[in-house]
Amino acid sequence: MKKGLFYLSLAAIVYILTFIINLPDYDLWARLAVGSIFFQTGHVLKHDIFSYLPTKSLWIDHEWGSSVVFYFLARYLGDWGLFALKAVILLAIFILIIKIIKLQTSNCAGILYLTFVGFSLLPGFANLIRCQMFTYLFFTLWLYALEKIRRGEDRLIWIFPATMLLWANMHGGFLAGIGLVLIYAFGEFFNRKNSLKYFGILALIIPVTLVNPYGLNLWNYIIEAAIMPRPYIWEWNSISLSGPFHIYNGIKIHILAGFMLFVLLTFIVSINLWLQRKKPDWTRIILVAVLLYLGINHQRHTVFFMLAASGLFYHQYLNLFSPVERFIKNNIAAKAYKIWQPIKYGSGYLLLGVIFIYSMPHLSDSIIVDPFVYPVGSLEFIKQNNISGNLATTFGWGSYAFWKLYPQCKVLIDGRYEEVYSNDVYAKAMQFSEHGKNWQNVLREYHSDILVLPKSVYTR
Repeated sequence: MKKGLFYLSLAAIVYILTFIINLPDYDLWARLAVGSIFFQTGHVLKHDIFSYLPTKSLWIDHEWGSSVVFYFLARYLGDWGLFALKAVILLAIFILIIKIIKLQTSNCAGILYLTFVGFSLLPGFANLIRCQMFTYLFFTLWLYALEKIRRGEDRLIWIFPATMLLWANMHGGFLAGIGLVLIYAFGEFFNRKNSLKYFGILALIIPVTLVNPYGLNLWNYIIEAAIMPRPYIWEWNSISLSGPFHIYNGIKIHILAGFMLFVLLTFIVSINLWLQRKKPDWTRIILVAVLLYLGINHQRHTVFFMLAASGLFYHQYLNLFSPVERFIKNNIAAKAYKIWQPIKYGSGYLLLGVIFIYSMPHLSDSIIVDPFVYPVGSLEFIKQNNISGNLATTFGWGSYAFWKLYPQCKVLIDGRYEEVYSNDVYAKAMQFSEHGKNWQNVLREYHSDILVLPKSVYTR
């Protein structure tokens, strides 16, 4: 009974996280367009066909595999195909976190904790579907496999080259996987354990990354993309205590509040271990330090810290509350303590039930193209009246525009960013897109036939 209720509740968490956001990410349209071209031509595009600006001679699309998957599901299963994919990824991540927890302790994570984990991870899943969700899945899988290998189960090494073949063609975040293996290699070296097998894993997976449509050129792109600044994209900025915020019934909650609480708990655990003069586990120390640094510097990387910490440190988080448990046990009557046990067990289910009931009116199983987010009417007018030519629109609208209008229209700029545009061309395009000084000069330099722009900005 308990087991059935647990998995039913886990399914409810996944259900809420899957359907709570039905707005497509700006980049999803580019992924669908690329997938459409793949099914029409049978090959991967290696040069840009969607923009009228000068573009790179070689388009390295590190997400081409995700494009094929997204388009296939959308074409044959409709909206439900994309929702189902997100649900499967989320469920797999939760199961892997539970398995990582069971490697550390005999105690199974409660629903209260998993609810907290789920809503802490929400910023990383706060879109219909994104290519980086594959990276989150593979990262968690590799973390679980590395923890098993630490315990002597070397038979799982095959997982790394097998999944890297997929990962390197789905999303450039495969670099996080290589970094994870490196952390375990150096951590185990400093722990004076056998680190050679981790370097052996690296020797297996790095050649596999070359099995892609671009060969070694993929690495040239990945290195450039990993270190380049992205000032116009908020999720690549460092964490700020000034926001962004969610507002629930008038209460402001920082969007990364879950991450901050995980950091606080991990810090307390670290101090506690230091005071107890525990032997340092350098693998854990390096992992926490690196992921915390990446998360603070780039908001989108906070998910990696939470994926790792939620599984690896659950038992130590739980131990922090042992004094409270002992106090209750020693200071209340035995009969009252018997009542406390079901209250403790049932609180997670009660909270989840409240969240589920509250969320139900806001959940939707259809994709919403919000006319307040996208220029739906303007682009439909262009399409219906067969107006063609060079379409100048903003960075966020570009992908939707060429998904909707190609080959009728080409766009000035879109979210593919460094994949197709050189730095100087991109800078000019963003001068226009961000309504920068002398933005009209960009239109004079690059002939544009149609303008679709937000009136509130460009008519000031």
